[in-house]
Amino acid sequence: MPQSRGPIQIERLFTTEEMGLRSDASLEHVLKVFLNIGEAQASRWIEMPRGVLLLQSAPDNPAAGAIYLYDRERQVFYLVTFKEGRDDSVTVPDFEQLIREYDLLSWTANPDLMVTCFTKPGRA
Repeated sequence: MPQSRGPIQIERLFTTEEMGLRSDASLEHVLKVFLNIGEAQASRWIEMPRGVLLLQSAPDNPAAGAIYLYDRERQVFYLVTFKEGRDDSVTVPDFEQLIREYDLLSWTANPDLMVTCFTKPGRA
């Protein structure tokens, strides 16, 4: 069955160190700084032992959202993109559908899947 937005891509963004954070910073602090960088809010946040799946949205426009994965062990943020369809207009209902359709919880539970499947550097 074809996926609604085509093949998934995971683009490496930056590490917490590149954001100027210490390696022992709390998860809450890391995510707060990440959201502040994008002048955004977390519309949805799914926390797992090894990763966090985040829907980041503009505060005044909930239809201007993007999906990010945070690898807690490597302390790296990734942007989830799709070959077809917009990546920057994800709404909460879209996010919930895309989680199921692309099995994003598997990526969140095991970020090693991202590292082995998507090795090209993304934009910083």
